[in-house]
Formats: sequence, C-alpha cells, structure tokens
Amino acid sequence: MENDGYLLIQNFFDLDSISKIKSILKKANEEWLKKNKDPKLINSAYLTSKQFLQNEEDRNTIFNFIASDQILRICKQIFQNEFYFLNTQIFFNPNDNEKKPYWHRDIQYLGIPEEEQTVRILKDFVWHFRIPLEEDPGLWFVPGSHKRWDHKEEREVRLEIGTHRSDEPLPNQILIPHYPGDLLVFSAHLLHKGEYGKNRFSFDILYTNFPESKEQIKIWEHFPDHTHSKIAEDKIFLFQTD
Repeated sequence: MENDGYLLIQNFFDLDSISKIKSILKKANEEWLKKNKDPKLINSAYLTSKQFLQNEEDRNTIFNFIASDQILRICKQIFQNEFYFLNTQIFFNPNDNEKKPYWHRDIQYLGIPEEEQTVRILKDFVWHFRIPLEEDPGLWFVPGSHKRWDHKEEREVRLEIGTHRSDEPLPNQILIPHYPGDLLVFSAHLLHKGEYGKNRFSFDILYTNFPESKEQIKIWEHFPDHTHSKIAEDKIFLFQTD
C-alpha cells in the first residue's frame, strides 16, 4: 500500500453493518441532493452535517462507525503518527450522461499554486476509506503516483492541455472494482478517476495527518458535539482551535 498508494481488502465488513449505515446515508444523501441539483455532480459531502443528517441516533451510528476499532486499526497501519477524521462523501453516477470520468488529484481543487501542491503531497496525507454500499464499477489508479508529481503526459491529460482530455487512458493505469463488504483504501494524492455504471453508491471517510479547521466545523457542523460526548472525546475528532 505504501508503494502503490492503495489497498483493497475484500469482505472486510459484515453485510449487516453495511446495510445499517446504507439506510442512514441514503437519507443524508437525499437531503444533500435537495440543495445540490447539478446533473454533472458525482459526489456529495459533509454527510454527517446536521444540515443533512438531523436524527441524533443516526449521527451517533455513523460517528461510531467512523471511530470503530475495525477501521482505526487500518489507519494505524497507514499513519506513522497521529491521524484525524476530516470529512465524508458519497460517490454516485451523474445524471448527465455526457459527464465522463476524469483523472485528478484531490489537491488540485484546493486553489493553491501547483508548486505548493507538489510540496503538500509529501507532507499532508489524506486517505480515502471507500466503503461500497452497492457494487461499484471501480476506480482507476496510476500506482505510486501519490509519491511523485505528474509525468508530462499525465499532467497534460489531467489538466486537459492542448488536445488532451481528462478521461483519456494513462500508462500503467489499473482498475479496481469493489463490492459491498469490501474496503478500498487509497491516497487522495494518487492520480485517479472513477468508473461510472451499475448502481454506484459508495461511502468515503477521509482521514488525515492534520486536524480539520474550527471554521469548517462551524460552517458544516459535521463533527460530533456534546450530544455524542463519548465519541467527541475520541482524538480523531480533534480540530484546529486557532
């Protein structure tokens, strides 16, 4: 995993637990979609926010899942030091049939210069823990690309330079399908793109080596609060206070 930037663990979760969180996340995702209607969208975010998940028992269930020993054991294998919860997402198929999967690195959407991006990927670590709630056609990866910057062709495809388009195949690409019960862990810094199709509905939990900002938590209310006192005390829910 350290060299390739991803790891697929098949049959990691029992299907009863997957069914339980799926019913909750489906409701949260529906609330998110009421406020976000762009047909090109492929994912929702901040699913634990009080804006999208009002029921306290449901929030408690998802927070317990996020902080479960089963998942955190994998986090401890990835992060050499402390790690923190950042966010959640659901990935689904776009309603716009013209929308194509696209190569990207998550860091390109931070609005920072490319020179800074090349430095950040080597010190700020973000890992997706993808939990398919339906059969997922898969993710395309360029193994090892989380530890280096783009080769010339990769950059031209990713940024659609010249005649290149971001859905073009890349050298050394590999497709990793996944199924309910599986856990797919991958670095957000990898060159990657989704594959649309089937009833794609996959839950991502993001863990990092840096805490979330207090400002973001104030905006989204996506962290546990006093109503989840025992969970809120878990160190993965610590955040920046200044």
